[in-house]
Amino acid sequence: MAAIDFYEIQIYTVDTAPKGHLTLELHSNSVTTATGQLAHDAINPYQIHETLEATYGIFEHLEVGQYLATAKLSNGNYEYAGARTKIHFGISQSERWPIELGGNIELEYMRFAAEENPLGLELRPILESHLRRFDIVANLALEKPFRGPGTHQGVQFDPSGEVVYNHLLSWLSPAVEYYGDMGALEHLPSIQTQQHFIVPTLNLELDPRLEVNLGVGFGLTRASNGVFLKSILGWTF
Repeated sequence: MAAIDFYEIQIYTVDTAPKGHLTLELHSNSVTTATGQLAHDAINPYQIHETLEATYGIFEHLEVGQYLATAKLSNGNYEYAGARTKIHFGISQSERWPIELGGNIELEYMRFAAEENPLGLELRPILESHLRRFDIVANLALEKPFRGPGTHQGVQFDPSGEVVYNHLLSWLSPAVEYYGDMGALEHLPSIQTQQHFIVPTLNLELDPRLEVNLGVGFGLTRASNGVFLKSILGWTF
């Protein structure tokens, strides 16, 4: 069954950490409601996911990152959930193109207790465009599990994206984010068993070094018929 990644609910842009700088982020995500058995099976209500991400700028358009994931699971225990390693890049030449290009490569090695498919590889092409005060970003993630029940189902398609209105106030940029899990490309499940969420968010720009992203996600199908809360707090040293 399709299920979005509650350890990291984030849209990747082509921007990377500045060369020689370290960024620390805390991702906090929790499902508050899930209505119907299909949603309960897919999104695990009342779990709390906390992920610490450290990212370092290697070159001007290249960063590497490491995630440490923890969770309060359905059994009530707060546990270490696993780790992930990423390489995130932007293509510098595309800055002059109508659509900027980038990508993210991520190796996931989680615990069985926390993730149905604990070992996997994600390839995430990134497309970004700017229209006056709007930023439009698409993440077309492809994920291949190597352990767990999804191993033999082929490549999974997990699209996401956002539209950001820059500087509604000097310190505030609202956005609408989208997250989906459409399942394995070889045999896509019916739309109602896929997951699709719309997430109104606020981006607070109180300091150039500070990142604050707050949002509430609303499910659009029977498998995602619920509400989740998300936040990202980050600081660049």
